[in-house]
Amino acid sequence: MKNGVDKNRVKIAWQEPAMMQIGKAGVTDNVVEEAKRLLKRHRYIKIRILRSAIGEFNKLELVRLLCKRSLASFDGIRGNTAVIYKTRLRTAPDDL
Repeated sequence: MKNGVDKNRVKIAWQEPAMMQIGKAGVTDNVVEEAKRLLKRHRYIKIRILRSAIGEFNKLELVRLLCKRSLASFDGIRGNTAVIYKTRLRTAPDDL
């Protein structure tokens, strides 16, 4: 585990169904709170970005904004799906 990241868990997260969605309202306070709650329980979550969310911001900007507000790290994006994670050792993301 480099920097507290379990690469096998990240790979598993890509295979799991999405745990939350970002809708047309974008990254709202409720979305951030839900992401924090899921990250606290699962540490690695898969997020689906609906097409209606892509407007003012592109997909990458939406995910990075969510990571910044929820203090998570960004693994990657494939299509309209992204995986973010939170390690227990860190207090703030360094890859934004």
